[in-house]
Amino acid sequence: MAVWAYECRSCPPGHVWWVARIRIDEVASATNVLQVKVDTQWCCAIVDRSQAVAVDEQLVRDAIAADPADCPDCVPAPAAAPVPEVGEQGAATTVLAAAISLAGRHVMVVLVPLPVVQSPGEAEMLVADLRPRFGGVDVVLMGQDDDARPHYHGDDALLEMLAGVPVDRMPWKDYPLG
Repeated sequence: MAVWAYECRSCPPGHVWWVARIRIDEVASATNVLQVKVDTQWCCAIVDRSQAVAVDEQLVRDAIAADPADCPDCVPAPAAAPVPEVGEQGAATTVLAAAISLAGRHVMVVLVPLPVVQSPGEAEMLVADLRPRFGGVDVVLMGQDDDARPHYHGDDALLEMLAGVPVDRMPWKDYPLG
């Protein structure tokens, strides 16, 4: 089952964990440093509240608010990573996406920052770059506003069918690019 969660990045960087949105909402909005439970240890992390994402509940970890003084290495990261340019060195190696089938058509729904979805030119370039990376299947881009409401860019017929699919029911996972 999927739940809404926020991304938490480890201090020092290198790990990404998911903490349930309902749990993060219990923490003061000014708090961005957390202790995330990983196995039997509590690890320092920075929460990114800019976008809630539907993730499998088995990926969600417990977390508590932490004092920034407890982890001086924690430096808040930017809310959303920039969309990599084709051929850009150091570009992202994975994307969060859901592989689904709509009326017999295979579709990859790829999570991107909302401004990408709102920019038709940039969105089309990204779709053109991603389609061959996913074996030529249809690609739909999804961004979410502050209320976690999805906004899509892609083929109109697919968007119409996608409107009836709950975001939290999509099988989200990281897909390697390459």
